[in-house]
Amino acid sequence: MIRRLLAGLAAVLSMVAMGCKEPDGSSGGTTGVALYAYDSTTSSVFVWSDLSALYDSTATSVAPTKTITSSVFSTKIGSLAWGGLCFDRQNGYLYMVSDTGTIVRVSNIRTQSGDVASSDVVSFSLSSTGRLSSSTFGQASLDPQTDTLYITENGSSGTQIWVVSNASTQPQSATITLQALAASGDTGGTGVASASGSVYAFMLSGDTVGTVTTYTGPRLRKGTASGFVGANTIIGPSTLLGQYGSLALDTGNGYLFVARHNTDAGVSTAPILVFTTGMFGQAYDQAPTATLGSATDQPNLRVIAHAGTKDWLVGLRGNDSTAFATIDLWKSPMGGTAAKTIVASPTTALFKGVAVDGNAS
Repeated sequence: MIRRLLAGLAAVLSMVAMGCKEPDGSSGGTTGVALYAYDSTTSSVFVWSDLSALYDSTATSVAPTKTITSSVFSTKIGSLAWGGLCFDRQNGYLYMVSDTGTIVRVSNIRTQSGDVASSDVVSFSLSSTGRLSSSTFGQASLDPQTDTLYITENGSSGTQIWVVSNASTQPQSATITLQALAASGDTGGTGVASASGSVYAFMLSGDTVGTVTTYTGPRLRKGTASGFVGANTIIGPSTLLGQYGSLALDTGNGYLFVARHNTDAGVSTAPILVFTTGMFGQAYDQAPTATLGSATDQPNLRVIAHAGTKDWLVGLRGNDSTAFATIDLWKSPMGGTAAKTIVASPTTALFKGVAVDGNAS
């Protein structure tokens, strides 16, 4: 009896050590996932409540399961930042960030449909003090474990990431004082992803790093809300990094996905680069663990998002300031599945931000 108990305990501990992964190696599988996309044409949030059903659809264009609206969206989010949509899966909040630094937080998002009650919508903004010259805000990421919102800012005078602490409790009309996360000399910061106290960032250029003395190009950094560590940088020609560097984090398996806009980067290879979070702190010049996507089908991939603990990767396309109604879906992306391309209905929709809820059911 004791022997059987010990054997059972060993099996449980083994599952815990493996992160309770599914047989295909993913953490959490692919069921119970919802997709949120902000449509700039109608200033509303499109919701597809079952990502598997959307992936399996044979329709030419697919209407959302429901649409979420609010007068606050149109007045506060005049133009969504590229990648300016992110999800707080623990609290069930959706964050929208404009390219001018206004933030809208919607609570009870999983049960919202139609017009949102005013009590469920809060807007606040980043302070005008400390902003960079001629700057635009970009990708946003919410770390649910620390309740910290990270927002990229890229300007002519440099780049930085705004750190918004206690994001879920910021009151109506609050002004957020700058707490900057930056590395001296870096420019062109457009990508950020975060979880469990760690934050990952993409910068297009900057000073030389460590022993990579002749290379000043694109780099990935890992740090915390208080700063980056120079050794935790991936930089060099082997990385294949390039403009614009949108990030998505698979927290279940420790994969960091990096989207590259092939047209603007001037390259013609797979547009998604995959690194592991364990690669930071090792050699600087490292090739990606894997590459995903099609150089032919996704030459203008601009934004990506991951479900976190579920095995879905989602991409949006765009050129310059122009967004499209096209959504690319990768189900179990590291399993080798090709992207499924979905066109939203109505086809006049324009998406610059997308978020994936891995706890939808």
